[in-house]
Amino acid sequence: MIPVRFPDSQRLSPENPYFCVRSKEALDRIPPESLHPVTILVVDDSDDCRMILRMAIEREGYRCIEAADGIAALKFFQEKTIDFIITDFQMPHKNGCEFLEEISNAAISCPPTVMVTGNLSDAVRMRATHAGALAVLSKPFDQRKILQIIREVVQRKQDVHHWK
Repeated sequence: MIPVRFPDSQRLSPENPYFCVRSKEALDRIPPESLHPVTILVVDDSDDCRMILRMAIEREGYRCIEAADGIAALKFFQEKTIDFIITDFQMPHKNGCEFLEEISNAAISCPPTVMVTGNLSDAVRMRATHAGALAVLSKPFDQRKILQIIREVVQRKQDVHHWK
């Protein structure tokens, strides 16, 4: 194998001369959010819904982690940085609103959230919005709409960090 060199902001890695790494100066110019991929937590008791969302999310270049209910999802907040949540409303053990309310009650900063539900009534929409959902969408959901919301939120966050 022949080592490949990229622009002068990169050099060959001493551990593996076939890979290039960025110099410290080049890393300093990269916004911090681009060094850590956006992590999206998908909370749904349906294996199929989680799989569909995971595939779409990862295809967009985001990191995806999954939980089957609100109780399992809460554990991720102790272990990982979550940038965005997509949660089902109706789940066993702890529904989507209860999950969001518990995050707020624990004084954890709740990431932007999209809630999906098979029963999109005004009462559900109001409860989800009150619990902190940015958007409430009906099932079957349009994954393009969810991805559009994620992209807009991520772009706004990057714009804010860029101007600081």
